[in-house]
Amino acid sequence: MVPVARRNLFAEKGRFAISVAGVAFAVLLILIVLALYRGFNRTGQTFRDLPGQLWVVQRGTSDPFHSISLIDRARLASDTQVAGARATVPVLARSMNFDAGGTQVAARLMALDVPADLASSDLRDRYLPPEGAVIIDDTLRRKTGLSTGATARFGTESLKIERVRPRSPEVLFQFVWVNFADAQRIFGVGDVVMYGMVILDPGADPQAVAQAIVARDPGLQVYTKDAFAASISKEMDQTFLPVISILVAIGFIVGAAVVGLTIYTATIERTREFGVMKAVGGSGGFLYRIVLSQAAMLTGAGFVVGALGAWGVAQLAIEAVPEFATDFQLTDLAGVFVAAVFMAVLASFMPVRRINSIDPAIVFRA
Repeated sequence: MVPVARRNLFAEKGRFAISVAGVAFAVLLILIVLALYRGFNRTGQTFRDLPGQLWVVQRGTSDPFHSISLIDRARLASDTQVAGARATVPVLARSMNFDAGGTQVAARLMALDVPADLASSDLRDRYLPPEGAVIIDDTLRRKTGLSTGATARFGTESLKIERVRPRSPEVLFQFVWVNFADAQRIFGVGDVVMYGMVILDPGADPQAVAQAIVARDPGLQVYTKDAFAASISKEMDQTFLPVISILVAIGFIVGAAVVGLTIYTATIERTREFGVMKAVGGSGGFLYRIVLSQAAMLTGAGFVVGALGAWGVAQLAIEAVPEFATDFQLTDLAGVFVAAVFMAVLASFMPVRRINSIDPAIVFRA
Protein backbone atom coordinates (compact mmCIF):
# COMPACT_ATOMS: atom_id res chain seq x y z
CA MET A 1 0.00 0.00 0.00
CA VAL A 2 2.62 2.52 1.08
CA PRO A 3 4.92 2.05 -1.97
CA VAL A 4 1.95 2.50 -4.29
CA ALA A 5 0.77 5.59 -2.42
CA ARG A 6 4.27 7.05 -2.39
CA ARG A 7 4.69 6.42 -6.13
CA ASN A 8 1.37 8.14 -6.83
CA LEU A 9 2.34 11.24 -4.86
CA PHE A 10 5.93 11.52 -6.12
CA ALA A 11 5.06 10.90 -9.76
CA GLU A 12 5.04 14.70 -10.13
CA LYS A 13 7.31 16.15 -7.47
CA GLY A 14 6.45 19.76 -8.31
CA ARG A 15 2.75 19.22 -7.72
CA PHE A 16 3.50 17.30 -4.54
CA ALA A 17 5.64 20.20 -3.25
CA ILE A 18 2.89 22.69 -4.04
CA SER A 19 0.33 20.50 -2.28
CA VAL A 20 2.54 20.17 0.80
CA ALA A 21 3.01 23.94 0.78
CA GLY A 22 -0.77 24.41 0.73
CA VAL A 23 -1.27 22.11 3.71
CA ALA A 24 1.69 23.73 5.49
CA PHE A 25 0.17 27.16 5.00
CA ALA A 26 -3.10 25.99 6.54
CA VAL A 27 -1.24 24.48 9.52
CA LEU A 28 0.89 27.62 9.84
CA LEU A 29 -2.22 29.80 9.88
CA ILE A 30 -3.91 27.71 12.55
CA LEU A 31 -0.81 27.53 14.76
CA ILE A 32 -0.02 31.23 14.46
CA VAL A 33 -3.51 32.38 15.40
CA LEU A 34 -3.65 29.89 18.28
CA ALA A 35 -0.25 31.07 19.53
CA LEU A 36 -1.39 34.68 19.21
CA TYR A 37 -4.47 33.91 21.25
CA ARG A 38 -2.39 32.21 23.94
CA GLY A 39 0.01 35.14 23.98
CA PHE A 40 -2.70 37.79 24.20
CA ASN A 41 -4.69 35.70 26.66
CA ARG A 42 -1.82 36.01 29.16
CA THR A 43 -2.63 39.70 29.57
CA GLY A 44 -3.02 40.34 33.29
CA GLN A 45 -0.68 37.50 34.27
CA THR A 46 1.54 40.01 36.09
CA PHE A 47 -1.14 40.45 38.74
CA ARG A 48 -1.30 36.69 39.22
CA ASP A 49 2.48 36.51 39.62
CA LEU A 50 2.67 39.20 42.31
CA PRO A 51 2.55 37.92 45.91
CA GLY A 52 -0.71 39.63 46.91
CA GLN A 53 -3.87 37.52 46.93
CA LEU A 54 -6.24 40.51 47.04
CA TRP A 55 -6.33 43.91 45.36
CA VAL A 56 -8.10 46.81 47.06
CA VAL A 57 -9.33 49.63 44.82
CA GLN A 58 -11.66 52.59 44.97
CA ARG A 59 -15.24 51.43 44.48
CA GLY A 60 -16.30 51.64 40.85
CA THR A 61 -12.89 50.73 39.47
CA SER A 62 -13.43 48.18 36.70
CA ASP A 63 -9.83 47.21 35.92
CA PRO A 64 -6.29 48.61 36.17
CA PHE A 65 -6.12 49.91 32.59
CA HIS A 66 -9.46 51.56 31.84
CA SER A 67 -10.38 53.27 35.12
CA ILE A 68 -8.76 55.31 37.88
CA SER A 69 -8.52 54.42 41.54
CA LEU A 70 -7.39 56.93 44.19
CA ILE A 71 -7.15 55.94 47.86
CA ASP A 72 -5.67 57.83 50.78
CA ARG A 73 -2.74 55.80 52.07
CA ALA A 74 -3.67 56.13 55.74
CA ARG A 75 -7.23 55.06 54.98
CA LEU A 76 -5.97 52.04 53.07
CA ALA A 77 -3.69 50.97 55.92
CA SER A 78 -6.45 51.36 58.51
CA ASP A 79 -9.28 49.68 56.63
CA THR A 80 -7.27 46.62 55.59
CA GLN A 81 -6.22 45.74 59.13
CA VAL A 82 -8.53 42.76 59.39
CA ALA A 83 -8.08 39.16 60.47
CA GLY A 84 -6.18 37.13 57.88
CA ALA A 85 -4.44 40.13 56.26
CA ARG A 86 -0.71 39.88 56.87
CA ALA A 87 0.33 43.09 55.11
CA THR A 88 -1.04 45.68 52.69
CA VAL A 89 1.35 46.97 50.05
CA PRO A 90 0.58 50.48 48.71
CA VAL A 91 0.79 50.54 44.92
CA LEU A 92 1.31 53.48 42.57
CA ALA A 93 0.48 52.87 38.91
CA ARG A 94 -0.03 55.07 35.89
CA SER A 95 0.12 54.84 32.12
CA MET A 96 2.31 57.60 30.73
CA ASN A 97 4.74 58.51 27.99
CA PHE A 98 8.43 58.74 28.77
CA ASP A 99 11.42 60.00 26.83
CA ALA A 100 13.64 57.20 25.53
CA GLY A 101 16.49 58.86 23.69
CA GLY A 102 14.31 61.55 22.14
CA THR A 103 11.41 59.19 21.36
CA GLN A 104 8.17 59.27 23.33
CA VAL A 105 7.13 55.76 24.36
CA ALA A 106 3.99 54.68 26.22
CA ALA A 107 4.31 52.34 29.17
CA ARG A 108 2.65 51.41 32.46
CA LEU A 109 4.69 52.65 35.43
CA MET A 110 4.17 50.63 38.59
CA ALA A 111 5.73 50.92 42.06
CA LEU A 112 5.28 48.70 45.12
CA ASP A 113 6.07 49.81 48.68
CA VAL A 114 6.82 46.32 49.97
CA PRO A 115 7.82 46.05 53.67
CA ALA A 116 11.46 45.14 54.13
CA ASP A 117 10.64 41.83 55.82
CA LEU A 118 8.62 40.71 52.77
CA ALA A 119 10.98 41.98 50.09
CA SER A 120 12.56 38.71 49.01
CA SER A 121 15.45 38.60 46.57
CA ASP A 122 13.08 37.39 43.83
CA LEU A 123 10.73 40.34 44.38
CA ARG A 124 13.65 42.76 44.32
CA ASP A 125 14.98 41.24 41.14
CA ARG A 126 11.63 41.40 39.33
CA TYR A 127 9.74 44.39 40.75
CA LEU A 128 11.73 46.46 43.25
CA PRO A 129 14.52 48.55 41.73
CA PRO A 130 16.65 50.81 43.94
CA GLU A 131 15.95 54.55 44.00
CA GLY A 132 16.99 56.24 40.77
CA ALA A 133 16.55 53.08 38.68
CA VAL A 134 13.86 51.15 36.83
CA ILE A 135 13.31 47.60 35.57
CA ILE A 136 11.95 47.01 32.06
CA ASP A 137 11.21 43.90 30.03
CA ASP A 138 12.67 42.69 26.75
CA THR A 139 9.66 43.88 24.70
CA LEU A 140 10.24 47.45 25.84
CA ARG A 141 13.95 47.08 25.17
CA ARG A 142 13.21 46.09 21.59
CA LYS A 143 10.79 49.00 21.15
CA THR A 144 13.05 51.67 22.61
CA GLY A 145 16.57 50.37 22.16
CA LEU A 146 17.19 50.97 25.86
CA SER A 147 19.46 48.49 27.59
CA THR A 148 20.97 48.03 31.03
CA GLY A 149 22.76 51.18 32.11
CA ALA A 150 20.91 53.50 29.73
CA THR A 151 18.90 56.47 31.01
CA ALA A 152 15.30 57.44 30.30
CA ARG A 153 13.36 60.48 31.44
CA PHE A 154 10.06 59.99 33.27
CA GLY A 155 8.41 63.35 33.80
CA THR A 156 11.07 65.42 35.55
CA GLU A 157 13.06 62.39 36.73
CA SER A 158 15.95 60.81 34.83
CA LEU A 159 16.19 57.14 35.82
CA LYS A 160 18.72 54.47 34.90
CA ILE A 161 17.74 51.07 33.48
CA GLU A 162 18.76 48.76 36.33
CA ARG A 163 18.05 45.54 34.45
CA VAL A 164 16.10 44.10 31.53
CA ARG A 165 13.81 41.23 32.45
CA PRO A 166 12.67 38.52 29.99
CA ARG A 167 9.64 39.26 27.85
CA SER A 168 6.61 39.85 30.08
CA PRO A 169 3.12 38.43 29.40
CA GLU A 170 1.59 41.89 29.05
CA VAL A 171 0.73 42.93 25.50
CA LEU A 172 -1.53 45.96 25.89
CA PHE A 173 1.04 47.85 27.96
CA GLN A 174 4.59 47.06 28.96
CA PHE A 175 5.35 47.61 32.64
CA VAL A 176 8.15 49.78 33.91
CA TRP A 177 8.88 48.93 37.54
CA VAL A 178 9.85 52.03 39.48
CA ASN A 179 11.11 52.62 43.01
CA PHE A 180 8.22 53.82 45.19
CA ALA A 181 9.98 57.05 46.22
CA ASP A 182 10.71 57.88 42.57
CA ALA A 183 7.09 57.15 41.63
CA GLN A 184 5.83 59.55 44.31
CA ARG A 185 7.93 62.32 42.78
CA ILE A 186 6.93 61.46 39.21
CA PHE A 187 3.20 61.19 39.94
CA GLY A 188 3.07 64.04 42.44
CA VAL A 189 0.10 62.59 44.31
CA GLY A 190 1.37 62.98 47.88
CA ASP A 191 -0.13 60.40 50.22
CA VAL A 192 -2.61 59.06 47.68
CA VAL A 193 -2.06 55.61 46.17
CA MET A 194 -3.90 53.78 43.39
CA TYR A 195 -4.25 50.28 44.82
CA GLY A 196 -3.52 48.18 47.83
CA MET A 197 -2.06 44.71 47.35
CA VAL A 198 -3.03 42.56 50.33
CA ILE A 199 -0.79 39.65 51.30
CA LEU A 200 -2.70 37.12 53.38
CA ASP A 201 -1.66 34.92 56.26
CA PRO A 202 -1.13 31.27 55.30
CA GLY A 203 -4.48 29.49 55.23
CA ALA A 204 -6.57 32.67 55.32
CA ASP A 205 -9.79 32.69 53.28
CA PRO A 206 -9.52 35.39 50.57
CA GLN A 207 -13.29 35.85 50.33
CA ALA A 208 -13.68 36.28 54.08
CA VAL A 209 -10.86 38.84 54.20
CA ALA A 210 -12.35 40.72 51.24
CA GLN A 211 -15.76 40.86 52.90
CA ALA A 212 -14.21 42.11 56.14
CA ILE A 213 -12.42 44.96 54.32
CA VAL A 214 -15.56 46.06 52.48
CA ALA A 215 -17.55 45.87 55.74
CA ARG A 216 -15.13 48.31 57.34
CA ASP A 217 -15.16 50.68 54.35
CA PRO A 218 -17.95 50.34 51.73
CA GLY A 219 -16.11 52.90 49.60
CA LEU A 220 -13.52 50.26 48.78
CA GLN A 221 -13.80 47.36 46.38
CA VAL A 222 -11.78 44.16 46.67
CA TYR A 223 -10.74 41.82 43.84
CA THR A 224 -9.00 38.50 44.11
CA LYS A 225 -5.85 38.54 42.01
CA ASP A 226 -7.46 36.18 39.48
CA ALA A 227 -10.51 38.44 39.16
CA PHE A 228 -8.29 41.52 38.83
CA ALA A 229 -6.27 39.85 36.06
CA ALA A 230 -9.45 38.60 34.37
CA SER A 231 -10.87 42.13 34.30
CA ILE A 232 -8.00 43.07 32.01
CA SER A 233 -8.31 40.10 29.64
CA LYS A 234 -12.13 40.26 29.46
CA GLU A 235 -12.12 42.78 26.64
CA MET A 236 -9.56 40.70 24.77
CA ASP A 237 -11.67 37.56 25.11
CA GLN A 238 -14.78 39.29 23.84
CA THR A 239 -13.19 40.90 20.78
CA PHE A 240 -10.14 38.85 19.82
CA LEU A 241 -11.36 35.28 20.37
CA PRO A 242 -14.22 35.38 17.80
CA VAL A 243 -11.80 36.64 15.13
CA ILE A 244 -9.32 33.87 15.92
CA SER A 245 -12.08 31.24 15.80
CA ILE A 246 -13.00 32.36 12.28
CA LEU A 247 -9.36 32.28 11.14
CA VAL A 248 -8.86 28.79 12.58
CA ALA A 249 -11.99 27.60 10.75
CA ILE A 250 -10.73 29.13 7.50
CA GLY A 251 -7.37 27.42 7.96
CA PHE A 252 -9.06 24.08 8.53
CA ILE A 253 -11.22 24.47 5.41
CA VAL A 254 -8.20 25.46 3.29
CA GLY A 255 -6.21 22.48 4.54
CA ALA A 256 -9.05 20.03 3.92
CA ALA A 257 -9.62 21.47 0.42
CA VAL A 258 -5.93 21.24 -0.55
CA VAL A 259 -5.55 17.67 0.69
CA GLY A 260 -8.85 16.63 -0.88
CA LEU A 261 -8.04 18.18 -4.25
CA THR A 262 -4.58 16.63 -4.37
CA ILE A 263 -5.72 13.15 -3.40
CA TYR A 264 -8.74 13.31 -5.70
CA THR A 265 -6.58 14.35 -8.65
CA ALA A 266 -3.97 11.67 -7.95
CA THR A 267 -6.73 9.06 -7.80
CA ILE A 268 -8.48 10.08 -11.03
CA GLU A 269 -5.20 10.17 -12.98
CA ARG A 270 -4.57 6.54 -12.04
CA THR A 271 -8.04 5.23 -12.68
CA ARG A 272 -6.73 2.41 -14.91
CA GLU A 273 -4.22 1.32 -12.24
CA PHE A 274 -6.95 1.08 -9.62
CA GLY A 275 -9.04 -0.79 -12.17
CA VAL A 276 -6.23 -3.33 -12.58
CA MET A 277 -6.05 -3.74 -8.82
CA LYS A 278 -9.78 -4.39 -8.65
CA ALA A 279 -9.57 -6.79 -11.62
CA VAL A 280 -6.93 -8.93 -9.87
CA GLY A 281 -8.95 -9.07 -6.67
CA GLY A 282 -8.02 -5.90 -4.78
CA SER A 283 -10.74 -5.22 -2.25
CA GLY A 284 -12.36 -1.86 -1.64
CA GLY A 285 -10.71 -1.75 1.77
CA PHE A 286 -7.27 -2.31 0.26
CA LEU A 287 -7.77 0.50 -2.26
CA TYR A 288 -9.11 2.79 0.46
CA ARG A 289 -5.97 2.21 2.51
CA ILE A 290 -3.86 3.28 -0.46
CA VAL A 291 -5.78 6.54 -0.73
CA LEU A 292 -5.63 7.07 3.04
CA SER A 293 -1.87 6.45 2.98
CA GLN A 294 -1.48 9.13 0.31
CA ALA A 295 -3.51 11.58 2.40
CA ALA A 296 -1.55 10.71 5.55
CA MET A 297 1.84 11.26 3.87
CA LEU A 298 0.75 14.54 2.33
CA THR A 299 -0.79 15.83 5.55
CA GLY A 300 2.13 14.64 7.70
CA ALA A 301 4.65 16.42 5.50
CA GLY A 302 2.48 19.56 5.47
CA PHE A 303 2.14 19.50 9.26
CA VAL A 304 5.91 19.29 9.86
CA VAL A 305 6.66 22.07 7.38
CA GLY A 306 3.79 24.20 8.71
CA ALA A 307 4.83 23.81 12.36
CA LEU A 308 8.42 24.79 11.62
CA GLY A 309 7.20 27.64 9.44
CA ALA A 310 4.90 28.95 12.18
CA TRP A 311 7.79 29.12 14.65
CA GLY A 312 9.99 30.86 12.10
CA VAL A 313 7.29 33.38 11.17
CA ALA A 314 6.72 34.16 14.86
CA GLN A 315 10.42 34.88 15.38
CA LEU A 316 10.55 37.17 12.35
CA ALA A 317 7.36 38.94 13.45
CA ILE A 318 8.75 39.58 16.94
CA GLU A 319 11.83 41.19 15.40
CA ALA A 320 9.62 43.48 13.31
CA VAL A 321 6.88 44.09 15.92
CA PRO A 322 8.07 43.60 19.53
CA GLU A 323 4.46 43.46 20.79
CA PHE A 324 3.74 40.40 18.62
CA ALA A 325 3.03 38.01 21.49
CA THR A 326 2.91 34.30 20.69
CA ASP A 327 2.89 31.33 23.03
CA PHE A 328 3.25 27.92 21.37
CA GLN A 329 1.95 25.14 23.59
CA LEU A 330 2.32 21.40 23.17
CA THR A 331 -1.42 20.93 23.65
CA ASP A 332 -2.07 23.22 20.68
CA LEU A 333 0.46 21.36 18.54
CA ALA A 334 -1.20 18.07 19.46
CA GLY A 335 -4.64 19.50 18.74
CA VAL A 336 -3.59 20.80 15.32
CA PHE A 337 -1.98 17.45 14.53
CA VAL A 338 -5.24 15.67 15.38
CA ALA A 339 -7.09 18.18 13.20
CA ALA A 340 -4.64 17.49 10.37
CA VAL A 341 -5.27 13.74 10.68
CA PHE A 342 -8.99 14.42 10.59
CA MET A 343 -8.46 16.51 7.45
CA ALA A 344 -6.64 13.56 5.85
CA VAL A 345 -9.48 11.16 6.65
CA LEU A 346 -12.10 13.63 5.49
CA ALA A 347 -10.20 14.40 2.29
CA SER A 348 -9.99 10.68 1.48
CA PHE A 349 -13.74 10.25 1.38
CA MET A 350 -14.41 11.63 -2.12
CA PRO A 351 -11.58 9.72 -3.86
CA VAL A 352 -12.77 6.51 -2.20
CA ARG A 353 -16.22 7.00 -3.70
CA ARG A 354 -14.56 7.38 -7.09
CA ILE A 355 -12.57 4.19 -6.59
CA ASN A 356 -15.63 2.20 -5.59
CA SER A 357 -17.33 3.25 -8.83
CA ILE A 358 -14.45 2.06 -11.03
CA ASP A 359 -15.41 -0.79 -13.36
CA PRO A 360 -12.60 -3.42 -13.48
CA ALA A 361 -13.44 -3.91 -17.17
CA ILE A 362 -11.78 -0.54 -17.85
CA VAL A 363 -8.44 -2.30 -18.13
CA PHE A 364 -9.64 -4.16 -21.23
CA ARG A 365 -10.76 -1.08 -23.10
CA ALA A 366 -8.55 0.48 -25.73
